[in-house]
Amino acid sequence: MMIPLRTQVKFFLENPEGVDLATFSPVFQRWIQQKALKGQLIDVADYRHVFEGPGMVLIGYDSDYFIENRDGRLGLLYTRKRQVDADVQTQLRASLQLALDACQLLEADDAFNPRLKFRADEIELRFPDRLRLPNKPETFDLIKDDVGTVLAELYGSDSVNFAPVSNDPRYLFTIAVQHPGVTSINELFQAAREV
Repeated sequence: MMIPLRTQVKFFLENPEGVDLATFSPVFQRWIQQKALKGQLIDVADYRHVFEGPGMVLIGYDSDYFIENRDGRLGLLYTRKRQVDADVQTQLRASLQLALDACQLLEADDAFNPRLKFRADEIELRFPDRLRLPNKPETFDLIKDDVGTVLAELYGSDSVNFAPVSNDPRYLFTIAVQHPGVTSINELFQAAREV
């Protein structure tokens, strides 16, 4: 099956109130120096001036990590920029794992007071390939089985709710995921490691 050139995974902050986006810059710089995440990390870009935009960005060769506030919902958006996997399922598994790695590092970082906490019961999956995966119902039909398989592995349950956010062709094809039974990023992190 065809796969998207890029995939995005967003985990929302449970406690976004009072988060100072400027704090992410030295944290991301430290990650570059310490090689804290897989892949080559290159630089940090500050987009705090953009309304409901990308905020702070950790730029890598294969992946980017955004602290994004789209639609007024602050969270970590992971972008897998390169097509390195054989199929949708493998690419989604890798993207989820890398996003969870970053979420776990952020939750453990004492640069944030109070500590950051990400929601485990809600994820957003985006596919920024408008040519091959346009935002229309047929696209969801094309990849829903693959997405469902990966989400069932991650959540340990077939009862994961997921559906397109919109069919408006002006927006990226995006899937909202909900599973109220999982309460911590650590639970998902462990589940992703076992897959």
